[in-house]
Amino acid sequence: MIKRILGAAIAVIFLLCTAVAAQADSITTTDGQIWPKKNQRGRSQLTLSYDKVTLAGRTFNAAEVDDVYVSAAYANTSFRKGELSGTSRYWAEAAASFGAAAEDLKGAAREIALFHRMTCLAETNDATKTFEAAKLLLDAFPRSFYFARVQDTRARILINRGDSKGAGKALDEVVNAPGMNARDHFAARLARVYLFKFKIAGNDKAKYAAARAEYDRIVREIESRNATNVAGIQWLTGKVGIGRCHVYEGNFAKARPYFDQVISDKKSTKLKSLLAQAYTGRGDVKYATINKELAGGKVGDDERARISEALTDAALDYVRVARFYIEYAGDDLYPATVGAARVWATHFHVTGEKDCELAKRAGKYFVAAYRMLPVGEPQRLLKSEVMRFRAKRDEACTVPSATGPRASR
Repeated sequence: MIKRILGAAIAVIFLLCTAVAAQADSITTTDGQIWPKKNQRGRSQLTLSYDKVTLAGRTFNAAEVDDVYVSAAYANTSFRKGELSGTSRYWAEAAASFGAAAEDLKGAAREIALFHRMTCLAETNDATKTFEAAKLLLDAFPRSFYFARVQDTRARILINRGDSKGAGKALDEVVNAPGMNARDHFAARLARVYLFKFKIAGNDKAKYAAARAEYDRIVREIESRNATNVAGIQWLTGKVGIGRCHVYEGNFAKARPYFDQVISDKKSTKLKSLLAQAYTGRGDVKYATINKELAGGKVGDDERARISEALTDAALDYVRVARFYIEYAGDDLYPATVGAARVWATHFHVTGEKDCELAKRAGKYFVAAYRMLPVGEPQRLLKSEVMRFRAKRDEACTVPSATGPRASR
């Protein structure tokens, strides 16, 4: 499936749709400023490319530009119709409208319409049409401002098709593109590490160690090039990657500082998918730490309150992802959901297996996690876990009725 392949890029694609109509082209830079500073009427000769953006006689490094507002696009009826359909998640209709708009538009306005068309088609899970849309965009704009995101989309579709060679080639085109901005260059390299090292590591700690070394290399290079101002999100992404590798290697004490740093850094608020990774990772660390302590023996009455508080703290990290970042979590949604279920189940066990509310919380997240899995061995194993827990939940959540038989609460 192609669903969520663009992560935050698709989630924020319509961010500008809610803005008040501007009277001229404008951009928003990574420091939150809007250019041009003066209120100008008419178009401002905006040009876009993956290395630079030019507006009203001023040139910006493409990595400095967060958002683009093209007045001609937002004045186009079909484009606005595409916005409306997209915000309502009618992806096919939105793609058709953006395609119609692209036929009428030129320059940067056409470029942004073609990009929106491609991202909407990606959401429909139609790989063939998405590839065609990507080709159309890059044929028209070989150095497109959206070049890296187009190639990332292609890479993830190809991975899902089992074509790892093709996926690697797509990302390499970004990494090796002449003049590619630092933000997109490092994003493509991070994607390579995730897809070809981290994601396929399984239970092999040595492979996670190799992935961690790559993440660390990228983080250090961003720092050595003084690029944290334009590639700050990528810098934090690398740190999350290091932390997650430490988790899978069993080095929980080493992992925790990386997640804490990302969660506390203001730059991470720009990318909720990154925060979802950090909170899931921190939940893993907290839960593993508690489980290690519980493995030491029976919890005494004097320790139960502290353990309960620690479990609640771990659950909140998972729940934040499973409930509030659900549209951005991507591959982290299942681990966060099943993690929440297991934390609540552990809390239920530690407190004597009599607290019905804790049991219900665990059951709710177990069911949600089960529904996320495709039919197969992992789903079968989780079902067995769920059924064993459900028996305990049912026992905790029943009380003798007034007439004698046991009745559910």
